[in-house]
Amino acid sequence: MLEDKIKWNERYKRETFPQEPSHIVKKYFHLAKGINALDLAAGLGRNSQFLANQGFYVDAVDISDVAIENLKKLHPNINPILADLDSYQLPSNKYDLVLNINFLNRNLVPQIKETLKKNGILIFETFIKTEDRNSNYYLDENELLH
Repeated sequence: MLEDKIKWNERYKRETFPQEPSHIVKKYFHLAKGINALDLAAGLGRNSQFLANQGFYVDAVDISDVAIENLKKLHPNINPILADLDSYQLPSNKYDLVLNINFLNRNLVPQIKETLKKNGILIFETFIKTEDRNSNYYLDENELLH
């Protein structure tokens, strides 16, 4: 969606984003039994770069041209993919590890399950709905489990 691309391009140009990988990625990446990883909505690449530095080959997907240009500079093991995750089709049975950090597209969940190899690992971090935060961008409690 063009609106999302424009929004994220502008945000990446003017805002500061964390440089360190997500704590949950650092804590659990080692559980993956192989070296093929997918970083959904990879942004500027903090998690992709961390995985690449650990020896993973990372497909880093994002809608932002700005993010993709940044990803191209980070590490030779990172394959930047410019795509809208509302329409992008994940390949079947390809990845040992999938990251979904601070991004929520419920329609992708069945594809995420299919793109993971047998015994593949999904690291998923997002926000839960509360009285203060109630929108389609937040999960209901235990929603992902179901």
